[in-house]
Amino acid sequence: MPICQIKTNYKMSCEIKKVFADKIAENVSGILEKPIQAVMVMLSDEYMYMNKCDDTVLFAEFRYVRNFESPQEKEYFLKEFSNKMLKIFMEFMSVDPYRVYMQFTEMPRDGAWRYVK
Repeated sequence: MPICQIKTNYKMSCEIKKVFADKIAENVSGILEKPIQAVMVMLSDEYMYMNKCDDTVLFAEFRYVRNFESPQEKEYFLKEFSNKMLKIFMEFMSVDPYRVYMQFTEMPRDGAWRYVK
C-alpha cells in the first residue's frame, strides 16, 4: 500500500482537502501502478515555521514498494514523481517550491504492509 503523509500550515476547507487528496491518490496510483484502493493519503494541518516566518510550507513523505533495474531508472523515477507532486502542491496552495520538502521511502516488499489473520 503506498502511503502519502502530507503536513502543511496551509488552511483548506474540507471540500478542497477531499479534492486535493483525490488528486494526490490518483497520481500516486498511476505513478506506482497500484490500484487506487491501495493508496492511503494523510493530510495534517500543522503549525510550521521556517526562515523566521509562517508562510505556507509543506512536508510530504511517500512510502512505496517498487523494484528498479538500475540507479539511473530510480533517479529518473524519483525526479518525475517529485515534479508531479510539486505541481499539485503549487496548484492547490501556491506554495513557494523552496518551502516544500519531500521524502521518498522505498520499502522492501517482504517488510511492508503485512497483517496477520
